[in-house]
Amino acid sequence: MKVLSLGAGVQSTTLLLMACKGEIEKPDVAIFADTGWESKKTYKHLAWLKGEAERNGIPVVTVNERNIRDDSLNATELNGGFYFMPLHLDKSGVHLMGKRQCTDRYKLRPIFHKIRELLDVSRKARLPKDSVEMWIGISLDECKRMSLSPSKWVGKRYPLVERMMSRNDCIKWLHENYNGLSVAKSSCIGCPYHDTTTWQEIYAEPDEWADAILVDEAIRHGSKKAVGYSQYLHRLLIPLRDVDLRTPEDKGQLPFDFYKQERIKLFATTKPLWVPS
Repeated sequence: MKVLSLGAGVQSTTLLLMACKGEIEKPDVAIFADTGWESKKTYKHLAWLKGEAERNGIPVVTVNERNIRDDSLNATELNGGFYFMPLHLDKSGVHLMGKRQCTDRYKLRPIFHKIRELLDVSRKARLPKDSVEMWIGISLDECKRMSLSPSKWVGKRYPLVERMMSRNDCIKWLHENYNGLSVAKSSCIGCPYHDTTTWQEIYAEPDEWADAILVDEAIRHGSKKAVGYSQYLHRLLIPLRDVDLRTPEDKGQLPFDFYKQERIKLFATTKPLWVPS
């Protein structure tokens, strides 16, 4: 069985649509592991992607075993008091990072469980080596993220790396083949790995921003085993509600391109001081 691990971001979207176009072979199934806390943009894109794939004979399955948002709000009752997200930790002014367990718990495990279900075998049944070929949407510029499968019965494959395609190559391919299709980054609303640009996108959606603040406040001192630590979703180690995510334009500043264009106009209309004969 060939399985595409579908994150619904740029790279895995490119893989699935390339299969739809016949540029690569078709996987038997594409599986999206829903953490329960994806953005509205991701869910909307996934719905479109599912329709496009299934019109081309590729089934898309969504699995959702747990909800990372709800688990974070109730973390003191789970996993011995630890959080599954890699939170930013402040211990007496020292910035530490929590252990990342979310990919395994909310992505890989549900996908592996679904594959066994599709193969009609129990979760504890032994399977021959490389029974499943799992396609991972890692591009050439991210090749350091490539790894071996934790299970011998699943062999990982990286088609984008095989084709020497970077993330920018994927964006270009999507633009050329799907009428300028733009794909938002797929991640949890309150992912601690967000950069400023992604947080600004969350900030632009009032309900998602309010939900992220709710979780951020709940995790502050919630872990029983993190005594002496304060925990945050943002790398600045301050409450999310206090992070200034306004763009320069929001603050009343003119964008950099404005000054650049004005300089071009100035030089174009200014009479030179000396003209060669």
